[in-house]
Formats: sequence, C-alpha cells, structure tokens
Amino acid sequence: MRHLGPDEWQIFRDVRLAALKESPHAFGSTWEHEQGRTEDEWRNAVVTRTRFVAESDGQAIGMASVGDTGSGRAGSVTSFWVHPRARGKGVGDALLLATVETARAAGYDELLLWVVEDNAHAQKLYDRHGFTRTGATQLVRPGDDRLEYEMSRTL
Repeated sequence: MRHLGPDEWQIFRDVRLAALKESPHAFGSTWEHEQGRTEDEWRNAVVTRTRFVAESDGQAIGMASVGDTGSGRAGSVTSFWVHPRARGKGVGDALLLATVETARAAGYDELLLWVVEDNAHAQKLYDRHGFTRTGATQLVRPGDDRLEYEMSRTL
C-alpha cells in the first residue's frame, strides 16, 4: 500500500473506474460520469486529497482517500474500495489505518466517512476500527433511493 504522487493520476483513474464498475452501488458517483473526466480533472483529484492505493503483483487491488471536510477539525475518508479477491485479507484494514494515521498527522480531531446502508462488509470494517454512526443519513446519489449513513471516529 502506498501514497499516490501528483503524477500518478492514471493509476487513480484506473482503480477508481474499476471500483465504479465492480461496485456501482457503493459510490456517490457513476462510471458513466467519471469516465468522462478530463486529464486535468484526474490530476486535480490526486492533489486535492491524499490518495492511497493497495497493489498486488503490480495490479491495484484497493484505494482510499482522506482529506479535509472544510471544518478545520475533521477529516473525511472517501473513495474507499477493495477488490473482491482481496477482501478479508487485511487490505481494507491497511487502507483504513493509513487514512487514520494521515488524518491524525494532519491534526484532525475526528475522521468521518459515509457508508451505504446495505454494505455490511464495509460496516464491519469500520466498526472494528472504532467508527460509530453519527445519526446523519443522506441519499447515496440523486435518483437512487438507498441511504448511506455517516460514521465517525475520534482521533
């Protein structure tokens, strides 16, 4: 697992699009929307948040991002995904720990994330790492009636 540098936007693009194809229900965006992004938009996405990628045999098998919520005191985890063949093997734990440590090093007091209500595997991962529900909910995205709920962890 490693941090993606500013010139590695293509790696982020490829793993993000793979995640959207494999788990379209788990994200607030769609493959159709994201595949239309320009190179500048992908480059900007890599530098505006800290992006991590997990790799095995030269292939991306997971990703996670952490950045500011705008409050100055809380960070947020986004774009969290682990390839099905890597689930249950510690990849999600490693990615989540990297986001926690990055947020802590940035001086945040709290780390937030959103999880789709029917994603039990992700919920268990977040529970194991001390995240709890805040009570806030929202629709996954316009046109989708599924809910996602916010989880929080004190750092």
